[in-house]
Amino acid sequence: MLILAGYVGYRTLRSWNRKRPLQRGEGAGGSDRRVDDIMVQDPVCKVYFPKKEGIRMHTDDKEYFFCSPACRDAFLKDRQGV
Repeated sequence: MLILAGYVGYRTLRSWNRKRPLQRGEGAGGSDRRVDDIMVQDPVCKVYFPKKEGIRMHTDDKEYFFCSPACRDAFLKDRQGV
């Protein structure tokens, strides 16, 4: 009888834990799953990529992110009018 009562109590606690609303930064199952980085769009080739993997450039008080050196160079060439 005690084993049955223990099992029912265990199942009840587990069901309450599953119905708990997720806290900020928590994914399914209650583990801490945060977004590694935000996605940005390359202004030249229009490809989306993680911001932390991009090539950063500051120009005219604005920050640009490029997916590759080739896109950055094409952007600079276009700005120079060449």
